Amino acid sequence: MRKSLHVAVFLVSILALPALAGPPAARPVQALSPEQLKAMSLEQMLESGEKMVGDMKRKSEDVIEAFAEAQKVKDFVRINCVSETLTTIKGLMRLSEENMMTLKIRVIARDRNGAEHEFVKLTIASGKVSDMHAQAKGCGGPAGETMFEGSPLVEKRFDKDLPVEEGRSGLEVVVIVLNPPPSATPYY
Repeated sequence: MRKSLHVAVFLVSILALPALAGPPAARPVQALSPEQLKAMSLEQMLESGEKMVGDMKRKSEDVIEAFAEAQKVKDFVRINCVSETLTTIKGLMRLSEENMMTLKIRVIARDRNGAEHEFVKLTIASGKVSDMHAQAKGCGGPAGETMFEGSPLVEKRFDKDLPVEEGRSGLEVVVIVLNPPPSATPYY
């Protein structure tokens, strides 16, 4: 009875998880099943990995261009948003390049398990970079434009209770005269 309850709760949670997660993110790299991964040769993994890293580089360059464009038009909201995604993409790119180098070494050594492991890491990173690219494209709202033109306008508003003159006025150097303290007792 108890085991069937645990199994039922597990199945319901697994089936409800996609509904709670919302719409799936668009990923250009289709997730490979273990059977598909086993069917790939080491050379195919290497070639596919190089394509993924090249695609990630193109997407990171696209995000860098979006960052430069946001800086050019002084769109501060978009600058902050794109900057955050760019930081994540840079970290993923660094890891992907290391994983690609390790994949090449594993292919040369004919280490199938190690090559599969590195290839899976590249696939995951490629999906994350695609997600970050889409997020950077969506920064700044639907129009993608939050612009501030010209120099900022500074208005000074003062309460009637506050003085309007400069804050340093009335702060002259005060001369302090020090007298010796009185003795505490007549017997000193």
